[in-house]
Order: sequence, then structure tokens, then C-alpha cells
Amino acid sequence: MKISELESRVDLLSLIEKDYKVKKVGVNTYRVIPCPVCGSKKCFNIKANENYYNTFSGCCQGGGVYKYLQEVKGMNEAEAYETLKELAGIEEQPVAYNNKKSAITQPPAKAEEKAPFKDYTNTIIALYNKQTEHDKQYFINRGLTDEVIKKYMLCIGDVNKLDNNYHGKRAIIPIWEGGKVVSYNARALEENPEIKYMKPKGESVFFNIEYLDTAQPGELIAICEGEFDALSLESIGIKAIAIGGSENISRLLKKIEQAPKAKGLVFMTAFDNDKAGEKAAKKAGYPKIEIPSKYKDINEWHKAEPEAIKTAINEQIKAAARPDAVSEYLSKAFITDIEKFKTYQDKKTGFYNLDEEMGGLYAGLYVVGGISSVGKTTFIHQLGDQLAEQGEHIIYFSLEQSKLELVSKSLARITAKQDYNSAVTGISIRSGYIPKQVLRAAEAYEKTAQRVNIIEGNFDTTTETIRAYIDRYISLNNVKPIVIIDYLQIIPGDPRIGDKQRTDSNVTELKRISRDFDLTMFVISSLNRSNYLTPIDFESFKESGGIEYTADVIWGLQLQAINDDIFNSDKKIREKRERIKQAKAEDPRKIELVCLKNRNGKPHFSCNFAYYPKYDLFSPEPF
Repeated sequence: MKISELESRVDLLSLIEKDYKVKKVGVNTYRVIPCPVCGSKKCFNIKANENYYNTFSGCCQGGGVYKYLQEVKGMNEAEAYETLKELAGIEEQPVAYNNKKSAITQPPAKAEEKAPFKDYTNTIIALYNKQTEHDKQYFINRGLTDEVIKKYMLCIGDVNKLDNNYHGKRAIIPIWEGGKVVSYNARALEENPEIKYMKPKGESVFFNIEYLDTAQPGELIAICEGEFDALSLESIGIKAIAIGGSENISRLLKKIEQAPKAKGLVFMTAFDNDKAGEKAAKKAGYPKIEIPSKYKDINEWHKAEPEAIKTAINEQIKAAARPDAVSEYLSKAFITDIEKFKTYQDKKTGFYNLDEEMGGLYAGLYVVGGISSVGKTTFIHQLGDQLAEQGEHIIYFSLEQSKLELVSKSLARITAKQDYNSAVTGISIRSGYIPKQVLRAAEAYEKTAQRVNIIEGNFDTTTETIRAYIDRYISLNNVKPIVIIDYLQIIPGDPRIGDKQRTDSNVTELKRISRDFDLTMFVISSLNRSNYLTPIDFESFKESGGIEYTADVIWGLQLQAINDDIFNSDKKIREKRERIKQAKAEDPRKIELVCLKNRNGKPHFSCNFAYYPKYDLFSPEPF
């Protein structure tokens, strides 16, 4: 994906406001005072409507988010590109090529050679020795011990002594590597400063990053956002790395991957109590140190409860070593899971006969199968509409039928429910016949339709794209949807494996999605043709191994005629086919739903429906 496309997804003003105080100085124009690059008063401007920044002093070129990450945040091209993708919500994107087959969207894969770090060691030692006890009290008030202050030579001093671009006293946190101070972070002493932190120009260095090479195998390393968070943990005996902001987690993960000794270390995250911190912790994938909700970060917690935090974190570290212990579940999640499970008892399909048997719709994977002409799609589509009528959000992945077909089915069904004698068929609606009863149906369907989402799929619809869509929908709407997939055998997979392995793999992944998001998912499945003249059972499902053992609930739809005595015989094939043909011609068709498996209730039952194909309608009783 092109850099310009990624930048269009990131609001530059909001990104800058995370680190600097911004002042509005004109229409769509904002300013950081002083400039975070050179320290001058009136040069760093942001054009919010253009997602662009520039300077008047010539201290940097200016540009969009990509340039900002390099010129202000000190990243090289490769680091800035990876961070830009992260901010834009893009995990991985293929490189685009022009007609000459040369890459045009991605900067060089190899990072530029690092310039030698400046050595600030002697200056830091001088500042540390010069500071007064009053200066030192600032760090003590932040909850830091004398040992930690001495170890890192934390000091109050004039930043101009380190780099000529900056002036004024700040709290200086030296960053040591190999026994030398190679960088620093200088925090403003006053509250609500124009610029909270100041760092040297060039590539930023993570605080305590050398732990990746020096820590002993099996040692715990906590990963924090800010240096004061890391210093707080160091004060209670826990080694910690600070990455200078949640957006830098991808850079750290790459460094961990590239550090040979890091494979033997144990990591936990201790990010801030906000959405960005939560996202970074999820990205890292390590066990998380839980900070009480009343505190924004580790340092704030440490200042308020210096003794309690040590006990609490040590308990969390022990728990992280045995995360699957039942004692942990009993103390933290057991009652919550019970309350959550109870809420599913109120979810009903809208078919009273089926609801009496099921007792509720629970989170899990529901597989619905049947031969052609028994109305699998119509049944599950109607069930989705009925759930939406009750307030549920529906995501319907239709890999076979168009949105036009499905919406016209909904309207035809409503016209039949309102007045069967004047009902309008779906095919008539699709052909442009829109009489008043269809308009009434559309009006009645309007509120329900706001909660129904139909995604027209194709062979690009995979379990990965399904997962991504669900994840985005939940994050944007803050609601847990019910998902319908029509149908299983169309979902593609690895072309190198056979149909059975592909189906098993997709069923397993769909089950994993339903479990990860704790939602109800319906999947339509085809049946084996060899079972078209026999009652439905597990063997009827195509590649039934994965379905039988993975699904939480399995329903089969079949013609009620399949229960006639003639189907008990191994012979009379012609008569059986004729009986099936007659049953399909009936109006309404008599359909039986057979429950073959149900993990959350009655394991086996059946209930009958009248199916009106003309109006795409299932009813527990004939009209």
C-alpha cells in the first residue's frame, strides 16, 4: 500500500497532540510552541485539513505522518513505514509494483546504517554530581529509590548542556548502553508544559534495551511505555524496558526477534490504562500486568501504593507462570462467565417450536445442513431477520446469493406475514414489481434492516477476512453480532490439500473465531448426494469428521416425507425418488428440523415447519 494511502488513514494532528501541547492559530492551522525539533517559537505548524506539517526555520523538511515519524520521532525509513502501517491499522500489505516491476510503495527493507551515538556520559556525571538534594527530591516524589536514582544517574539539569538546541532545567533520564550514556529523555518539571519530553535528534534508543543481551535466561523483563514506568518497576526489583510510546511496540518486537539471547527471557507488558496501551499489549502477545483502573500507568500506581504494588505485581507474575490454573479461573472469571452464559437464555430464534426445544441461543458454532430445495438459506436468513427484530446485530456473509436476492426475500416474507393472499414473491420484486404491499413491507423492515449487514462474498472471502470484518465491526459498533455464513463448502483454503482437509481446517477456524469473540455463528453446509434418499444424520454432512466433532450444535433440514415407511427399505429407489419429487411439489413443503447435536441443551429432537418457497417463508404452522 502506498505511503500516501496509509497517511490518509492517520490524523496527524491527533498524533502530535499525544506528545505536544498544540495551539490553534488560524483556520485549520495549529502550532507547537516551541518547535519540537529546533526549539524556536513560531515555526512548527500543522495544517489539519491537509494532514501536513511544516516549519519556517528550516530545521526539517516537513510533510505528512511518514516524515513526522522520521524528523520528529527519530525513526529511520523502515521503522517509520512499519509504525505508519501500525497507526493505519494495517498488519501486512504486499508491495505494489509499477509496469517496470520495481517496488514503488515501500521504502528499502534494510534500515539505514546507524550513525555512531553521541556520548553524553561525562556531561551526565557532571550534572548528577552538581544537582542538589532539592533537585533529587523530584525523583523521590515520583516514587523512585535512592538505589535507582544512583544507578541511572537521574538528574535535574539544563538540557542545553547536552544539546545546544534546548534550554532550561528538566528532569533528565539517561539511557545507558555498554556503560555509556548514548541518549536521554528530558521531562519538563512544570505541569502541562508546551513540550513534555525532549530527546536528541536522530534514531531513538529504548531505555534498558541492552537487557535483551545482558539479562539471564529465564529472567522476567517488563515492557513499559514511559521511562518513569520502567524506573518504578526497577525500584521494586523488576527489570524493565521503556519504548517511549505504545506506537513503538512493533519496533521492539523486531529487536526481540533479532536478539539471540532474548529467546530465553520471559516478557510481560505494563502499558498504560488506555486504548492505545491495550492495543499495544494485544500486539505484543505477552502476559499483561494489570494496572488498577483508577491509575493511568505504572508510575502513578507506584507513587500511590508503593508497598501494595510490589505484592500485587509479584502475584501477577506468579499467575502468569501458570495462566491456566483453575484457581486463577475461579478467582477471576468463573462468576463473570456464569453471568455471561445466562444472558444467552434470552436469545430466541423467533420460531416458537424451535425455541421451546433449544431454550436459548448460546455462543458457539451452529452448523445447518440439508439437501437442495429444503430452504437452508431461506431458513437461516429468516432466522437472522427475526433475531435482528429482537435487537441483535447480524453479519451475513453470502458467498452465493446477492444482496438484491436476500433483501427481496425479506420483503416478500413480510408481505406474506402481513397478508398471505396479497403477498408478492421475491422474483417479482427483483423484476421491478413494487406495489403498495411491498412499500409497506419496506417500511416495516426499515428498523430491522439497520442491524442487518450483508456482505456479498466470492472466492476472496476466507476465514481470515471473516475474522477481520467481525473484529472491525465489534470495535466500531461496540456490540457483539450474530454471524451467518452461507455456505461452508465455498470458503476457499490451501489449494494443496484435499476437500476434506480444507473443510476440516475451515470448520476449526470458524469455531475458533466464535470462541475468540464469544459470539453465535451459523454456518450452512451441503450434504453428500448419497444421503439424499435417507434420513439426515452425521454421515449426511460433506466431510463430516470436522463438523461432527467441532460444531457445538448441528441441525439438519429434511422433507418430512423422508420418514415414510418406503425409506426404510434398501430398495425401491425409483419410488423413493418419486416420493421426494412429490414432497418438493407440495405447497407448502413439509420440512422437519432434526437436531443431531446440542452441547448446551437437549441433545436430540425434531420440530416441523411449513415452507412457502414462493414467499421465502418458514412457519411453525401452515397459514
